[in-house]
Amino acid sequence: MSVNTIEKVKEIERQAEELERDYEKQLLELKDSTEKTIADMQKKLDSEVEKFKEKETAIKEDKVQSLKNSYQKEEQQQLDQLEINFTEKKEELVNKVVEEVMRKYGNS
Repeated sequence: MSVNTIEKVKEIERQAEELERDYEKQLLELKDSTEKTIADMQKKLDSEVEKFKEKETAIKEDKVQSLKNSYQKEEQQQLDQLEINFTEKKEELVNKVVEEVMRKYGNS
């Protein structure tokens, strides 16, 4: 019986070693799978962040262009108004000079 018992013990030890190898293999596969999943998720996150940045940059550029157009329009309106004011003041000055000349020298 002792030979049979030794054989059974050896068989149990062999099975235990095989279970341990299987466990280590599964553990390694799980670790690799987890690392791959994390890498894939990081890649997706990076892609989404990049898309978000591009979208926000486009929005900001649109706002900047809109403000630039608005300021240019306002600036042009102010320049136009200055020209109108200048023309009016110039005409007013010419009229005042003519009046002064007429007053000083008469209708000769």
